[in-house]
Amino acid sequence: MKLCKECNNAVFGGGYCKYHQYKRKMLGGDLYERKPPKKRKAIPKESKKRKEEGKTYKQIKDELRTEMIANGNYNCFFCGKPMGDEKGFHHTKGRDGSYLTDRKYLKPGHNQCHVWDYHQARVKDLILQPWYDGFINRLRELDINLYNKEIKRQEKALFDDE
Repeated sequence: MKLCKECNNAVFGGGYCKYHQYKRKMLGGDLYERKPPKKRKAIPKESKKRKEEGKTYKQIKDELRTEMIANGNYNCFFCGKPMGDEKGFHHTKGRDGSYLTDRKYLKPGHNQCHVWDYHQARVKDLILQPWYDGFINRLRELDINLYNKEIKRQEKALFDDE
């Protein structure tokens, strides 16, 4: 155990006990001086991996849009009408992992159809949309599992209302 420079009491800090701490200030130090906190790096909003995936996604989306326009089939996956100047895409199988950039599951969609009608509407209201039957048929052609998932979503919504 360290002892005070002035007496035989236990050291409190800076070589002095709690009774002789004032001498630290006399020797040119500030009694309560603290070291400035270490500056920490800000947590990035996106990881490096996700930034790279984002660049790849944008590139694939632009290529896909150009190809669809050239082939004359740049139509909304939901309502089936031409997309026009809109650039929105729907990830039919989600955005995790390779599904973010999987061209098979990346489908164009009008903002109105995609966000407001499909994602934010209640299922029982969605079923009443005039484009919904065509959407279901396009979904069945794309992936039977996604089709079955949508049908279960319908059944659950209709069953819960009863």
